[in-house]
This record gives sequence, C-alpha cells and structure tokens, in this order.
Amino acid sequence: MRSATSLRIFLITALCFGVSQPVKAQDAGQLQWFSVAAADGKSAAWGRWAVDGGSSVPEAARLALVGNARCSLYVNGQRLLKYDQFAVADSTTIARVFDVQPLLRPGRNMVAVEVQGAESGAIFGARLVFVRGGAAQVVGGPWKQAPAPPPVGWEQTDFNDRDWKEFKSPEQAPAFAAMVQIPAKAESAARKGVLRRTLPFEFQDGDHVVFVGATFVERAQLSEHLESILAGTLGIRRVTFRNLGWSADTVQAESRGIFDAPAVGYLRMVEHIRAEEPTVAILCYGQNEALTAGMTPDQFSRQFGQFVDELQASGIPCVIVSPHELFPAKAPIPSPARFNSKIRLYADAAGSTAQSRQLPFVDLFSDFTTSMQSLNSVLHPQATGLDGLAENGMHLTADGYACAALVLRQRLLGVAATPAKLRIDVAAGKVEATGTEIEDVRFLDGGKQVSLKIRPQTLSPLPLAAEIVRAAADKPTTVSIFADSGYAALRQLIQKKNELYFHRWRPQNVTYLFGFRKHEQGNNAADIARFDPFIRELEQQIQKAQQPQWTEVTIPLTAAPAK
Repeated sequence: MRSATSLRIFLITALCFGVSQPVKAQDAGQLQWFSVAAADGKSAAWGRWAVDGGSSVPEAARLALVGNARCSLYVNGQRLLKYDQFAVADSTTIARVFDVQPLLRPGRNMVAVEVQGAESGAIFGARLVFVRGGAAQVVGGPWKQAPAPPPVGWEQTDFNDRDWKEFKSPEQAPAFAAMVQIPAKAESAARKGVLRRTLPFEFQDGDHVVFVGATFVERAQLSEHLESILAGTLGIRRVTFRNLGWSADTVQAESRGIFDAPAVGYLRMVEHIRAEEPTVAILCYGQNEALTAGMTPDQFSRQFGQFVDELQASGIPCVIVSPHELFPAKAPIPSPARFNSKIRLYADAAGSTAQSRQLPFVDLFSDFTTSMQSLNSVLHPQATGLDGLAENGMHLTADGYACAALVLRQRLLGVAATPAKLRIDVAAGKVEATGTEIEDVRFLDGGKQVSLKIRPQTLSPLPLAAEIVRAAADKPTTVSIFADSGYAALRQLIQKKNELYFHRWRPQNVTYLFGFRKHEQGNNAADIARFDPFIRELEQQIQKAQQPQWTEVTIPLTAAPAK
C-alpha cells in the first residue's frame, strides 16, 4: 500500500501536470468526499466551499470533480457544469478537471456544488490544487451544506450562508471510489461557443444581452426606448436583454456595496453578470468617474480593463460604450456642459481599453449633441435645439432617451437614424418606398389623398417621411406621418418585463432576504424565483411584438406645393 506522502504526490501530479490513469480506491480517498442521504426517493445537496486565494492569484489552479450523480459546479459565480452526469468507461468514472486560475481572485473565493441523485444516495469528490513558485499545493478547508433547498444566488461568493451547517467528509473513501480516472487535460473555465463580436454589431438568434453601467443605463428603464429601439431591429430573432445598471456607480462598483465595502459590490457585480450567462455584455462607464475626484483617466482605464478581463475570462464578449456629452442647462441650474472637456478624457480612456483588447467600441461622445439636435427636430418638428431632451442637462428625459437610443443604434448596429420614406407621385398615381414595405395603395377623392398599408423594416419612434410630387415642375414637399406599426406596444411590454426583473435582482428588502438580517425574513427569499415565469412569458410576447405590423395610413395631398 502506498504511503500518504506518495498518494499526495500522485494526485498533485495527476491534477497539475497531466497524468491520466485510473486512481485506485486508496488514491481516490485523497479527494475530499461527501455522501448525500436519499430522502423521498431522491438525494440532493447544495455545498459551498470558501477557498482562501491568498494575497495573489496562483500561477495555476485546477479543480477536479467526480461523482455518481448529476452535478452542477460553480467557481466564483461562473457555472462550469449544469446537472452533468459523469462519463463511465469500463467501470471507471471519469472526473472533470477545470483550469480555474482565470476565475480566481486574491482573498476569498467560492466553489459551489449541487448534486441531484437517485434512491441509493449521491456521492461526489472534489480536489483543488494551486501552483505557486512552481510548487503544487492541495487546497483544503471546510465545506458548508444547505439545510434546505437554497434561494437564487446561493452559489455566489457574497451569499450569506451562516445558517448552513458543516458538510462533513467520511473518514474513509466511499465504495464508489474504487475506480476513478482523472483526465490529463484540463478544460477551460470560459463558456464555449461564444462568438467574437465586431462592428457593425449584429444580434444573433438566441443572444442574451446585459447592459451594465451607471445612471445612463439604469434610468433607461424609465422610458425604455433604449431596449425597444434595439429590439425593433430583430424581426423574428429571439434575443433577451437584462438591465444591470446602477445609478451613480463606477467601475469600482462604489454604489453596489449596499452595506458592504465597494470591493464586495464589485465581486457582486461580476458574479451577477456571470450568473446571467450572457452572450454579450454592453458596458458603459466613465461619466461619474470624470465628475468625481480620486480617479485619473489612467486609473479608470486600468480598473475598467480589470473588469473587462474578468468577464472575458468567463467567455463573455464585451462591447464598450463611452459616456455621452452633457448639455447646457437653463439658469439658474449650473451648466453640466462645463464638464465635457473632462468627460472627453474618460471617453477616450474607455476607447483605449476597448482598442487594447480588440473589443467593439461605440463612441457616444463625439458629435452627440449635434446628432441629438437633429433627431429632436425629426421627432418634434416644433422643438428648438435640445429642448425637452434633458431635465437638467445631464439626466435625459423620455424624448432624450429616444434620440440617444437612435444614435447608439446607428453607431452600434449601423442602422441609420433616419425615417422610412415614401415618394408619392400624384400625377403618375405612383408610390415608391424606402425602408418600408407598402401594399394596397389607393388614390382617393380625385387625388386629394392617398391610402396605403405600410410595414417598416424596423420599429422605432421615428415618423414616416412622405415626399409629395404633384407635377414635374413643382418642388416636392415633405410631411412627417406618425404611424405606429407596433412600437408603442413593444415598448410597453419591455417596460413591464424590466420592472419585474428589477424587483427580482434588486428587491427593496434585500438585506432581510439575503443579507445580514436574513435570519428574520430569509425564508421569503424563495419567492424571488417566482418572478422568472412571468418574465419569460413577457419575453415571449416581446419576441412577437418586435416584428413590425401592417398599418394603414391616409396621407392628405392637398397642401400647396412648394415653389
């Protein structure tokens, strides 16, 4: 029989340096094993293991997991397995080994495992190995087990598990450990099959998109033109969006700590994004950093880069959006526009962060004011300049978000922020269209009006521009026709969906549900997951509503022609 020292060396070698061979019972016993008793015809358990990463991230880290039941595995909120059953070959169970070094951080890290077994009971074993200075070290430490099925977020680092009990390992390896094989090659911890994105950006069927940022992002939900205008380009593609904006936030997550330090808010932000498992993260920071003391553009760029790197380690493609220009304000409000020269530095720093990582970058600062004025005149022909677009030069109104979303759509997707057009030739009795389908065209009342059905290529609040030509010698006149082909209904559904999701991820009584006062009302945390079916139902309705509908319009042709 091998000595304990030789067994330890063998397992370290197998996990860190690629040895792949069956591990006999006494070797498998060196893994940390856990048994789950069967109850009500099945066995289920949820375990958390707090791992001290030390003052710096190790040079290498490999995590092995094996069991006789279906397992889900998480590391710092990143899901690596989802109810996976371990493969068996020639009576040997094959472990799964992951390179988790990119997911680790200095200090506290969290490994979480869920097992779902059958009547006989579930068994799983785990082993984590760090390499520092070329030397491998098996990481130990106690596990905790949920006393009952836990609520959403149980796998994340900052979850309050003080009511969980110690998850004890048996003194001897279970009989199941008679033959286990540890693969030679570790799997990547990053999500697989995620597309690299470029500009002009194109949403793919099945995309799950998260918006992350500060005030500009969070307040977009109040009017919800931002998501609606993007969704209006999707047609039949099924794409879901989540708004994770937090007002007054920075890339250091200073607003997300709640009752904790910003560092806790930062890991909470990263892990919540990971929990969403997005295929795209649209990140917008820089304005608050520019308006407060204490962070230079270089420091902002480094912190933003760290944030992006953590998301990319999870395989999440990122799109970086710069902060936008601020507008002049009417007296007696001091003009926020005086900060634009400083915001420009942080917009450039965001662009440099994107460029250094070859990520798509949307410049929402350059010519922003000019673009907003132009669109305001289209949406509100009686408006002058920036009238009605911002409450105080900084916070956009609903009309301001409609214009800003059109600017962002053009710079992100390459979809022009211009109305669909009709050219109506009265003398020829002919109508031509650009940017919209038309059918059932009828000239009525001796050519005094035209009736037709339209279906625009995209949904947006933009009006229809009708160019009317009455005779060859006349100068055409253009009129704006506000015909809703479904945009208002789409926007209403998205507002409902986002309100439900907001209460799901940011409940007002979060401290009582998940925080340090969960011992008072924590049993109600299970209700949070009940938002999910309502959100999914609304998203099914949104997917239908985002497809433009046929709308009948009647356009008068009796106005005097321009000379």
